[in-house]
Amino acid sequence: MSDPHDHEPAAFDEQLADAEVHVEAGNAAIEVTVAVPVSASTLTALTERAAREGRDVQAVIADALHAAA
Repeated sequence: MSDPHDHEPAAFDEQLADAEVHVEAGNAAIEVTVAVPVSASTLTALTERAAREGRDVQAVIADALHAAA
């Protein structure tokens, strides 16, 4: 069985095409931590996508998480 987190480099491109991330200032008294396992190849693909699009990798990863939710 292959790793369920391994995807082709462009696997999320279609889902992310129309995704938007809206960031609002949070409440400093509340802290939330989310851990999402990502394979090295998927992270590399998302980093490459960020470079292609001239965006911050954090925004591309946030888009991917939003699309997957």
